[in-house]
Amino acid sequence: MSPEFTPPPSDAGQLPSGRIALVAGGWLVLIALAVLAAHLWQVWTRPDEEAGRPPGMGRAEQSVVEQRPFALEDSAARLRTTQHARLEDYGWVDRDAGVIHVPVERAMDAILAEEGARP
Repeated sequence: MSPEFTPPPSDAGQLPSGRIALVAGGWLVLIALAVLAAHLWQVWTRPDEEAGRPPGMGRAEQSVVEQRPFALEDSAARLRTTQHARLEDYGWVDRDAGVIHVPVERAMDAILAEEGARP
């Protein structure tokens, strides 16, 4: 500083309102620029087309996997009945090869008779 300059005496009761207004105005400009930048970013990154609705939207569903209630589920019982019927009946496995299936009881009797006939 130069020797001729003497700063004015400070007044302890007075706030520097000019500086406060300048800082507040700077912050307001900075916030306005940030909001404007965020808006422009959303506009520039928006897809050209809106996504359509999924095909099943609005349709009532049991659950996400559309599971049947356990009381109505009978596929295991039907499979068990089919397998049990096959075990107790005669039928073709491969007609061209001449392979058949026989009831389990009959097959066990045939095996035991064959084993008994062996020396």
